Amino acid sequence: MENLIKENVNFRDIFADEPKQMILVKGHLNDPNLEIPSFVAGKHYAENFEKQWQKFKDTQLDSSNGTLISKQFLEQLFNQSLEHLSGKTILEIGAGAGRFTEYFVRYARLVVATDLSGAILFNAALGSKNLVAIQADLLAMPKMKVKFDYVFCRGVLQHTPDPVAAIKRIHDWAKPEGEVIFDIYTPPHLGRLSHKYLWRPVIQRLFTFESFSKFLDRNTDRILRIRRRLKPFLPGISNRVLNYIFPVSDFRDVFPLSEKQLIEWAKMDTLDAMFAVYDNPLKHAAVVDILNQIGCQIISANPKTNSFRTKISLK
Repeated sequence: MENLIKENVNFRDIFADEPKQMILVKGHLNDPNLEIPSFVAGKHYAENFEKQWQKFKDTQLDSSNGTLISKQFLEQLFNQSLEHLSGKTILEIGAGAGRFTEYFVRYARLVVATDLSGAILFNAALGSKNLVAIQADLLAMPKMKVKFDYVFCRGVLQHTPDPVAAIKRIHDWAKPEGEVIFDIYTPPHLGRLSHKYLWRPVIQRLFTFESFSKFLDRNTDRILRIRRRLKPFLPGISNRVLNYIFPVSDFRDVFPLSEKQLIEWAKMDTLDAMFAVYDNPLKHAAVVDILNQIGCQIISANPKTNSFRTKISLK
């Protein structure tokens, strides 16, 4: 592994398989010839995520929104400051537009960022000398020549067709002493009676992804203002009830964002909720059972966020 790490590392230093195609990243400021290897052929279930992250590629980036939301979230997941990543290698599954990748390339020695969707083409860290970015399906990942100090997978597993298999797979790529950091959504309090499951088929019948995105562009500001006016009349249960009436996310009092930024986050999160092809959450206890089955040591776990730090037991 150590001999493979060098300046301007190439994807062939990491992967044994050849890509299906090389995709030119159009208009990249630092490298007009930048290409991303794609190991994906044809249509796939994550196509809406490409549209989502193309439109909202800057929304969650700390470097763009002027906050430390993503950095603080990362340090919470790792349970330590990001400085500890110095000299380490990281495999990031589901890197998307790069809200976390831009930190990984700042601290780690090597970062391999993957995403099934074309969102990888908009990743903020593209062009970094210590980054290898590819398009690939975690359930059909090309063979790798190396293993990693950290495998990181956040906000991804519930959107795969088989999250149990996905949890097992991400542990294949960590070094014997390496760690896996991941999360998966828990089932909502009311299960399939939760607002998004009731609204999703209605919205998908009435709108395409593109037309609903335009609807949100026109109406999100107005909807949020109405939600907030009604909220004082529903003490204690306001957000839960309002979600059934107005299925548009509101992050006020959750994140330190301006009103314009809150509107963008609301549109982004609502599109994400209403147009995900797969939505397969798992209870915390179910994830613990899976980890026990594959012989993982749970370093830390947060039942509230359903996030885990694990490593393969060497017993």
